Amino acid sequence: MNLLTYNPENRFQLIKLYALYWLGYILLFSLIQGLPEGDFIVAWRNEWYSVLPKICFVTIVVDLLMPKLLFRKKTVAFFMAYIVMILLFAFLQRLIDNYIILRYYLTFWKTEPLLSAPVFLYNVSKLQFVVTIPVAFRLFYHLAEEKNKVQTILSEKLQAELTSLRNQFHPHFLFNVLNSLYSKILSKSDDSAEIVLKISDLLRFSIYDVNNKSISLENEIDYLKNYISLQQLRFDDRLQLSFSVFGEIENHSIEPFLVLPFIENSYKYCLDENNQGWITIAISITDDWFVVKIENSLPENFNASIKNTSRGIGIANVKRRLELLYPGEHILVIKNETTSFFVSLKLKMKDGSH
Repeated sequence: MNLLTYNPENRFQLIKLYALYWLGYILLFSLIQGLPEGDFIVAWRNEWYSVLPKICFVTIVVDLLMPKLLFRKKTVAFFMAYIVMILLFAFLQRLIDNYIILRYYLTFWKTEPLLSAPVFLYNVSKLQFVVTIPVAFRLFYHLAEEKNKVQTILSEKLQAELTSLRNQFHPHFLFNVLNSLYSKILSKSDDSAEIVLKISDLLRFSIYDVNNKSISLENEIDYLKNYISLQQLRFDDRLQLSFSVFGEIENHSIEPFLVLPFIENSYKYCLDENNQGWITIAISITDDWFVVKIENSLPENFNASIKNTSRGIGIANVKRRLELLYPGEHILVIKNETTSFFVSLKLKMKDGSH
């Protein structure tokens, strides 16, 4: 049992467990050897004299051989070293038996040769017995530790992938917004100042919330409203918009920026050759499920290659994020019709604040 590599907060408990283990071992073998002769005290004392080599043997196996060999997949080297160590400590135990215990305490016992097979094998069996539980405990701890490492690696990989997906999306969105502002400035539109303010709000929200694991549903919907207002300033009366929200949006949270790519996509492709189009956006919250349905018009000569949603950076990324963040808890339906494009997203809401 490696007391040096465990969490320091648990070290005291492990030391107590370690001490109780050795006390239990001494008590067990004192009873085994002392009860038949009716002399438990002598057996108890003898076990104390012989326990130090056993502690050293267990420590070497558990704290040295297992981490250096077994856990590094050097199985053959581990078992060879283990056999050498158990024979060595069995011989050391015979030295203690013959030259300390039998000479000074059990003088009436017959002294056996150091390499007497029955006695030597008995010491080997005691060493094997005493090391079994610590080895099992150390192996269990190692497997649990490896499992935690794998989970940590997977978690870090997931977070890195999500961060990468978000970082890909936001420049894409910002470029489109800045292009809208540029067009208004060129035309010397009175809406330019209002667009700057809305862009400021969007950027503030993006900078502070992009790295949060989740945000309140209220903030997410406010963000969408700002984005839609900004786009309406851009399109003026060329676009017919229907936007509605149903249900209670309080006390729910959601991963940020999951809906926006679909709305952005609808604005990108809704206008026909006469610069006219329409978008319908309906958001509802029912029984802890968030549902958003977005449909937009498409021009008659809409390029089929553009209709392939997997080619869009924003939508492709949000699909991947949904798979990572809501596995088994979302339903995404995308339909390319002749004159319209339809998206339905349903996902399980997260209760409470973010």
